[in-house]
Amino acid sequence: MKSLVAYFSCSGTTEKVAKLIADTLHADLYEIQPKEPYTSADLNWMDSSSRSSVEMSNKSSRPAIGNKVENMEAYDVVYLGFPKMEYSL
Repeated sequence: MKSLVAYFSCSGTTEKVAKLIADTLHADLYEIQPKEPYTSADLNWMDSSSRSSVEMSNKSSRPAIGNKVENMEAYDVVYLGFPKMEYSL
């Protein structure tokens, strides 16, 4: 069975976990990259008008993906990792 660990990480935390999982499972690793890279200002979750804050509050707002998995059909299992942010204003 062929596995892929696909992950999205801005700060590196999710990336570390994804690499550990991929290594443990002997799976391929794939970094999901946004079409438009995030800047530090985009990631400022303390600013309610920052890109990340807008995307978190609007569930239909999602960034376009800038890269694609080659031979996706070759994978039997795909593990998906992404940051989860929870906060109250």
